[in-house]
Amino acid sequence: METIGQDQIIIATAGHVDHGKTTLIKALTGIDTDSTEAEKKRGLTINLGFAFFDLPNHEQVGIVDVPGHERFLKNMIAGLSGIDLVLLVVDAAEGIMPQTIEHVDIMSLLGIDNYIVVLSKIDTVDDEMKELVTEDVKDFLDKHNIDAPILGVDAISGTGMKELIKVMDEKVENIKKPKTNGIPRINVDRSFSIKGFGTIVTGTLLEGELNGDMTLEAFPSGKQTKIRNIQVHDKNVKKAEPGTRTAINLANIKTSDIRRGDVLTLPDNIKKTWMLDVDYKMLPDKDPALLGLWTRVRVYLGAREIIARVVPLGIDQIDADKDNYLQLRLEEPVAVKKGDRYILRTYSPMVLIGGGSVLDPNPAKHRRFNEKILKQLSVKASGNQEQIVLDFLDNQSALGSKIPGLADYLNLSNDDVQKMVSQLVEEKEVIKISNLIVKKSKLEEFDKEILDTLWNYHKKNRLLKGMPKEELITKFKGTVDNSKIMEKILNKMAERKEINLLGSLVSAGDFEVKYNKYQKKAHEDIIQELNKSPLMPPNFEDLIGSDDTKAEVLKSIEGEEVIRLGERNVMLKSAFDDVSKQVIDYLKKNETMTLAEFRDLTGASRKYGMMILEYMDKLGFTRRKENMRILAKKGL
Repeated sequence: METIGQDQIIIATAGHVDHGKTTLIKALTGIDTDSTEAEKKRGLTINLGFAFFDLPNHEQVGIVDVPGHERFLKNMIAGLSGIDLVLLVVDAAEGIMPQTIEHVDIMSLLGIDNYIVVLSKIDTVDDEMKELVTEDVKDFLDKHNIDAPILGVDAISGTGMKELIKVMDEKVENIKKPKTNGIPRINVDRSFSIKGFGTIVTGTLLEGELNGDMTLEAFPSGKQTKIRNIQVHDKNVKKAEPGTRTAINLANIKTSDIRRGDVLTLPDNIKKTWMLDVDYKMLPDKDPALLGLWTRVRVYLGAREIIARVVPLGIDQIDADKDNYLQLRLEEPVAVKKGDRYILRTYSPMVLIGGGSVLDPNPAKHRRFNEKILKQLSVKASGNQEQIVLDFLDNQSALGSKIPGLADYLNLSNDDVQKMVSQLVEEKEVIKISNLIVKKSKLEEFDKEILDTLWNYHKKNRLLKGMPKEELITKFKGTVDNSKIMEKILNKMAERKEINLLGSLVSAGDFEVKYNKYQKKAHEDIIQELNKSPLMPPNFEDLIGSDDTKAEVLKSIEGEEVIRLGERNVMLKSAFDDVSKQVIDYLKKNETMTLAEFRDLTGASRKYGMMILEYMDKLGFTRRKENMRILAKKGL
């Protein structure tokens, strides 16, 4: 077995029906892409055809033969995922025809602009006709802003074939494949079964690497399947790299469970959706009135056709001279990624009207004139990756994102995103907290939220030194789900004196507990009462009675000046610390202590002695062994 490299180039034919696309491919490759009886009988391509051959200075390239007839336009669009170069085939005797125009419009909407124009059947016309059709083609290319060589070729006689191959080789040398996020994704354009093998699917591997050990998930069905075998250009391979035309033999899945238009990828790589936010470009010769609020349309995504309703965003009427924003409400779920291209046709009659790219593959429903949403869509449509990163970080519910999350959103490699983030850190636009990337302005707002939360706590608990740290961290769990990250944020705020970290408590930087004269008196009374019999801790009710001020003061000094033994009894912390030291010193000498020995040592009654020893057990200073106490780890 072998591996096909990532520089695999995919070439597609385009052009009007019967202009010689299939014949040209057969002359180049020796492969007849009209594979069905119906195609051979009609003399036209109905389904997608695939072939491959070696260019002189480049490894093997794949060729997709798409249908030219308008009735099979859906099949034609299905074959255009991952195309790098287009052979635009024009019959030298007929020139530019309706499907020539439509195919070029589709290529434009899909972002494909790398062409070689092939004047086919060139031996069937005289020089004058050749000159006329060449001028016709040049005018057409100029009108569509296409810069492409025009070559006269006859696939039957071989005229111009060597020059065509030379130009193809030169074009291919200059094609640079973009790096993606490394997670395999393939748009299925054929699904069929072979006896003895089971289900086979084919398509262009858009990104990532496929190998035989992988478990894949079919979207939108959610069915999982294992790879049995991979073929590229009729050869069994261990793995397939991005950009290759790939056939995959799948286990544990029926052809009824995976069909043309489905997506194969790793589980959880993408989510199915019933809505898409997109930018939209109307073809210049089409009436904008064809597209309005709730217009029913046909959407072509990858190899899929879906019916949808249109919701224009920020506009009442589509502007043919500008990029527009739409929300497409789909009648079936799809699974796509940001940046995927789509085509729109009217529902009936089926007229190609425009297309664009997916800006948000999993949006919420929007109000049509929401300025915040329109601004976000404008940033996403700009193509400025740094601004898109900042917009994403700013508008997600979480405080920040990790590199793999950004790479998945942008559909770029981790390395490319890491370089971009490093630049943004240098520009002081983002901050790294461990492995979390956070927009600086969003972190500043988050710091203010923390301070607001602390001050609200202080207003309700004026006599408490601070808010329990765990309570504060839990409160922001939806924004920062990693407590270690939250600890680092709090430590940085403490360094800037914005907050105080008081052991298990947190307070605002300039907050301090202040007693009024009544609270001061209550404090004195509590301490005085507890000092009367330090080893006879009273219960809460006996200590404060019905005095609300005493209750408030007592709560404020718990953990600092007083402790609770169990739920009810209250003891001075200093008294507990003294008796704890006595017990620990005794155990270090004698190893064990009974309740009676505790009573003899401290003078405490049996009742209160039991309370104190149980509290020491709870803290880990001592441990009960039968009817005795021994030192625990904390007491050693």
